[in-house]
Amino acid sequence: MKLAEGVDLHFIKNQQFKTNHLTFRFSGHRQIKTVSRRVLVAQMLATASEAFPNNKIFRERLANLYGTSFSTNVSVRGNIHIVDIDISFVSNRYVLGQENLLSEVLAILGEVLFRPLISLEKYQTKTFDIEKKNLIRYLEIDEQDQFYNSSISLQELYYEEQALQISKYGKKDLIQKENAFTAYQEFQKMLKEDKIDIFLLGDFDDYQATRQLIHFPLVDRQVNLQKVYSQEFINIVREKVVTKKTTQSILQLGYHIPIYYGGKDYYAMLVAEGMLGGFSHSKLFSVVREKESLAYTVGSRYDAFSGFLRIYAGIEKNSRAKTFKVINQQINELKLGRFSKQLVEQTKQMLIGNAKMSMDNPKSLIEQMYSSVMFDKESPSIKLFIDNIDRVSKRDIVAAVGLMKLQAVYFLEGESDESLRKD
Repeated sequence: MKLAEGVDLHFIKNQQFKTNHLTFRFSGHRQIKTVSRRVLVAQMLATASEAFPNNKIFRERLANLYGTSFSTNVSVRGNIHIVDIDISFVSNRYVLGQENLLSEVLAILGEVLFRPLISLEKYQTKTFDIEKKNLIRYLEIDEQDQFYNSSISLQELYYEEQALQISKYGKKDLIQKENAFTAYQEFQKMLKEDKIDIFLLGDFDDYQATRQLIHFPLVDRQVNLQKVYSQEFINIVREKVVTKKTTQSILQLGYHIPIYYGGKDYYAMLVAEGMLGGFSHSKLFSVVREKESLAYTVGSRYDAFSGFLRIYAGIEKNSRAKTFKVINQQINELKLGRFSKQLVEQTKQMLIGNAKMSMDNPKSLIEQMYSSVMFDKESPSIKLFIDNIDRVSKRDIVAAVGLMKLQAVYFLEGESDESLRKD
């Protein structure tokens, strides 16, 4: 249902959960100059508003509504930066008396969105500065994780678009430049220009929900989001080696794969990636880790919204060349069709099992609906997903893996225990 141009309301009627789930989603262009502001906006949305001027008052109000939960989350899909407001609340059929939780929840959402805690067209400085410090502290904790650092470093090597080179949470130096005014102005821009989707899942009165939401002051907007990010393969492997005072050594490999969400080779790529490094029975795990004992952790991740496949391995620093060689061998075996039917079937069953489990997660159901909306497709049923996975043949897998091309190599070389002790 269209509430305004670029603002859509989606109902997912479902009686399997005791709680209803509401997601108010902002989808905007992923730009390096705005990512940090949008994350700060997410922080402020979950903290305070004019009606609930501090976090304590806000949480007490939610607790009085049968433990209603309210949170904000940030995610990315290719070139799209997403800010979610997520609210979970008990279905009315479990509420005693005449209290209407849906009405109360929508009223709170309206307060948060349209009566923020501001002063002179900017967020209240004291509250904003606290949230800004908290966000910087979170990023500093992340930066102590060498796997996080190496992952971001691989993104910097692989992606040509600056916005995709950084974390979905932005960068510490970018966050430090923002203030209560710039963040609030970004929020106002999000309200007026972002693609907005409101998802309501559960057992509820859709007429009542529509009647309240239609009064939200959301204006028409023209939205032209890039649904997937793609870049041309460059016939030069980008490489970088960094030495740090850490006992960990981490090898990160980035592969270019021109296969995107919903494309004809998409399901074949899901199976291929699962066989390569997506599960504990995969070739990387069973050979690199178990058989060759080259890595304490190894695996792969496929981003279908940017055609990027990452292989990561935590290794001894002297094992880099051998580990790279063995990883290459596993990829080549898939390209040549040298894999068992058992590996294919086991991978398919894992993918299908995970899909079935996702049906028990409200947020997963909302994500499926969002994908169908963004790609103008009918919302995929579990049966359709299973059918598509089952239809993937050996030839399909070989063809998909054949499109993999190494584009970036990042190696974090940790100093030995002896060199660390000398310091």
